[in-house]
Amino acid sequence: MIFIYVPCQDLDTAKIIAKILVEKRMAGKVDIMLTNSVSRVNGGVNEISGATMIIMTIDKHVQDIEDIVREHYQGGIPCMATISLYRLNRDFKDWLIASTS
Repeated sequence: MIFIYVPCQDLDTAKIIAKILVEKRMAGKVDIMLTNSVSRVNGGVNEISGATMIIMTIDKHVQDIEDIVREHYQGGIPCMATISLYRLNRDFKDWLIASTS
């Protein structure tokens, strides 16, 4: 079981990506949260608003998910951090496997 952390430039982009992933059964669920970020850009500090996705999936879909995120991400280099889960409750794990198979 894998969660993938992906900050997006806006809510609309996150929704588009999430819908594609769930429709294609690459993700069982995608949580989207509105976020504010502070980062260094061109020697200065930049504050931006956006949306962050937590994509819930299984190992075999990671590369395909990265490809879809790259295709739909606008402006800059997307961060895609894969988080391997140590433990996940059995009922959710079984549902996630069924949802992504």
